[in-house]
Amino acid sequence: MDLREKPGKVQNFLELMLRIRLIAVVVMVIVTVTVLAKSWDFLVGLPIAASEGLGMWLAGIDNVQGFWTSSQYLAVAALAGLVMFIVFGGARAGIASVVSAALLGGALMVMGGSEDLALPMYGILALFSLLLLLFAKLSVACVLFPFALAWLFLCAILTAIPWPAEEPMNLVWGVQSAFGFASAMAFAVVAGKHLGAGAPQNGAIVKAAKQLFVPVIVGALLLEAAITIDMLGKANVIYGILRYLLFVVWFFVFLVPVSSFAPWERLRAGSRRVEMKDKKKTSKK
Repeated sequence: MDLREKPGKVQNFLELMLRIRLIAVVVMVIVTVTVLAKSWDFLVGLPIAASEGLGMWLAGIDNVQGFWTSSQYLAVAALAGLVMFIVFGGARAGIASVVSAALLGGALMVMGGSEDLALPMYGILALFSLLLLLFAKLSVACVLFPFALAWLFLCAILTAIPWPAEEPMNLVWGVQSAFGFASAMAFAVVAGKHLGAGAPQNGAIVKAAKQLFVPVIVGALLLEAAITIDMLGKANVIYGILRYLLFVVWFFVFLVPVSSFAPWERLRAGSRRVEMKDKKKTSKK
């Protein structure tokens, strides 16, 4: 009698995505290069417009009441997402998500709508993440560079689709990027935890993605609902559904499989740790 736990549908799906990860890479490269060949302005335009929109939004807030009035749905969705990251991924996943979102928001504020900073900042991110990938023995280093590449792909998709309102979409892009970065870093620390416990590379990646499946799925849904209500209006629900589906597919079909090419094995413990329920010694040497 086989007493082993059978993998569920989510695990089977994630394992399948790892098996066909080369297809994901090819699709990413083709789509991104095609959009870049037609117009690479989105690489500069989206961050600049988002930083300008963020600055204008912050300038219009005088107090806490004003902040709550202008972003109550978004704030509740973000808080709910943080709670889910902590519940499903642990405290480190929650901390990683908050720090990541804050860093991206800070980068947009530093940019301040300057056209001269967008490309250099992205270049610094790409170079820094590549150096970390090659030399740093950190779980976030294994996801940061794949995220930078996958982020270009997501931007290319969002740029290729005609949206109903251009100006609000800039802030929408900023919110999506922040949640995507937060989800990626939370995934990195959870996968690193499994590797530290001795799990094999693909097993750790699948476990981490499965562990964060609910936070990413539900968190993205809450954020898209908040964005639609706060920024775009209920008339654009269909576009919110489309953005939501694009984000979920991007994360689980592209980002997670592509990140599996990183050198995760160097983070794996030399031998699998065994958790002892009874810490007392059972035998004396």
